[in-house]
Amino acid sequence: MNTLLLVLLTLSVGNGSMAADTAVAGRPQTYFLFVFSNPVDGMESEFNRWYEQQHAPDVVSIPGFVSAQRFVIADQQLRAGSPGKPRYLVVYQIVTDNLTAVSTEVNRRLASGQTRMSPSFDAKSAQGLLYRALGPEVPGVGGTPPGAVSGTDQTYYQLVFADPVAGREAEFNRWYDEHHAPEVAAVPGFVSWQRAVLNDQQMNPPAPASKYVTLFKIVTADLPAVFKEFGARAPRMGISPAFDGNRTFGYTYRAIGPLLLGDEIRAQRATGTH
Repeated sequence: MNTLLLVLLTLSVGNGSMAADTAVAGRPQTYFLFVFSNPVDGMESEFNRWYEQQHAPDVVSIPGFVSAQRFVIADQQLRAGSPGKPRYLVVYQIVTDNLTAVSTEVNRRLASGQTRMSPSFDAKSAQGLLYRALGPEVPGVGGTPPGAVSGTDQTYYQLVFADPVAGREAEFNRWYDEHHAPEVAAVPGFVSWQRAVLNDQQMNPPAPASKYVTLFKIVTADLPAVFKEFGARAPRMGISPAFDGNRTFGYTYRAIGPLLLGDEIRAQRATGTH
């Protein structure tokens, strides 16, 4: 049995350190579970078949899971020089007032074999991180950047992992919420943004991770054009002294599968239609 997801979700709801980041017991919270992974060499086709047709639907069918979507690292990256991440990513969204109960059910299904793993999954290179949303998804400008070529739109996530300078966390969060994220989302092609904070309890031993992540969603037929427009605007975007640029990492991932909805998968399985 692969233990990545088992260990990852053996946790309880945590509270952040700043006042605006306090989870209230008994109220539903939104979480993002990021699972980065690679296939075993020579088994990529099997890995993708299993993940798309079996594993992602199995996980999102667990009560508390709202959605799941698969991504692959994009050919073009907005932020060069970040440490490498595994090739594939699944973003699960969880909404619950009892994360421990969700964890218990994940563990039960793994232990019983109801959630089956595949030998094509490279557990050694896999990484899992759980973040809690700090607020709702905020719309961006969307649209098309100047000079973009026409074609079929594709969906991307620009994941930005960041930390504040020590002792300046409140300043960092104000700047990010009020200035930086809105400025980035004003670039044509960016359709939304949402910030999240690392959940207190993670894998054991905990994986090194930035405290904050921002999910910037991009929808475009011409990703290089979006990046070019971002580059043209970036010099005019103010940078806060509370922002630790040396501990900021960005990754561009392209959606490769449909958005799976937990309610739909659970309904299909309850009626035997899937």
